[in-house]
Amino acid sequence: MDARSPWTATASIVLLALVAGCGSDSGSTTDATFGLGQPTTTVGDIATTDASTTVAATTTNAATTDTTVAESAPSTGPLPTPTVSLYEVGSFDKPVQVTSRPGDAVAYVVEQPGRVVAITDLSSEAVLDITDLTDANGEQGLLGLAFHPTEDLAYVDYTNGSGDTVVAEFAFDPGTGVFDVASRREVLTVDQPYRNHNGGQLAFGPDQLLYIGLGDGGSGGDPERHALDLGSRLGKILRIDPVADGDQPFTVPADNPFVGTAGADPTIWALGLRNPWRFSFDAPTGDLWIADVGQGSYEEVNRAVATSDRMNAGRGANFGWSAIEGFEPFNTDQPSDGALAPLFVYDHTDGRCSVSGGAVARGASVPDLQGWYVFGDYCSGQIWALDPSAPPTAPRVIQIAQLGGLAAISIGPDGDLFAVSNGGSVNRLIAG
Repeated sequence: MDARSPWTATASIVLLALVAGCGSDSGSTTDATFGLGQPTTTVGDIATTDASTTVAATTTNAATTDTTVAESAPSTGPLPTPTVSLYEVGSFDKPVQVTSRPGDAVAYVVEQPGRVVAITDLSSEAVLDITDLTDANGEQGLLGLAFHPTEDLAYVDYTNGSGDTVVAEFAFDPGTGVFDVASRREVLTVDQPYRNHNGGQLAFGPDQLLYIGLGDGGSGGDPERHALDLGSRLGKILRIDPVADGDQPFTVPADNPFVGTAGADPTIWALGLRNPWRFSFDAPTGDLWIADVGQGSYEEVNRAVATSDRMNAGRGANFGWSAIEGFEPFNTDQPSDGALAPLFVYDHTDGRCSVSGGAVARGASVPDLQGWYVFGDYCSGQIWALDPSAPPTAPRVIQIAQLGGLAAISIGPDGDLFAVSNGGSVNRLIAG
């Protein structure tokens, strides 16, 4: 078990709540010594870019492929400095995520023990309860939820009684907002060799396909070398059409990057991830942002830039683990050829331990926050905003708030951002 697991020590959550506070800081602060931008020279074989140039051949245990990621949009100049507060919308049982349906004003809170709770300004109620199918034990439990963009279907990611990952589909009634428990259909399962690093993020991309985040299988140091093995779904982001097609539980898109590659799992979209606990797509650009939890030294924020039509962000990208942690070599028996450098890295000084992603702010609640990527750290409770317009070698990152036990920064209704504490509180980011 990873000693820095965001989900293992209830006592530490209480302590963090006392130290960091389940509230907010008024204003923002800049620490010029915080974090590491991309180095100005190549480190080993890392491509020191922000995923905006041609990626070298990706060598893995299973196959080799050439991939290309689109060029970045031109810089628009420094973003205005935001002032942010946290407004608590409620207290929940080990919440890990907030999400919403497109065009819906209801926020859905995912509780790790197995419930989904719908909240509005006037009420809150459980609309799904699968506590009999999972157990909130460490990094296990109900971990993610995504609504289909065009169908009355919802998808959840949870660990089952054996500790394996299950992605399941439920029919959803948009009139009542309730999930039909009897309609549950297992879409995909992945065996988990250890109890930690289960990932759990689900998100529909601009292409209306489902992206699934999976950690490297757990323990520590990628002992079974899953992350760069194209024959394994672990340590990857997968991409599928989750709607059943005849007797097929899902469909593999024909343009997935490793379709037809000998020995490769065709569901794989991107590889080389340790535990992509939270990732998100930036709606206006299609860019893919990934907060990848590090091993013992460094935490990463990765960005894969979409093509001009908002598509293909991260297609075939190799994010380097476990050949590399941050900008430094890790497992020297793993190839680092063509790995993309993180956009931003920070270390574990001052009580920091585990990155919690993360989304680009696009909602109207904090006008000056629009365009910033917001993320934080579980142990320190610090919440930061990263300015994507700053050069990768000189990142601009400011602290905007603080929340003990920070599990996620999630996108809710109208694009507003929510800070989620696994200790119980869910908070909307507001101006002031």
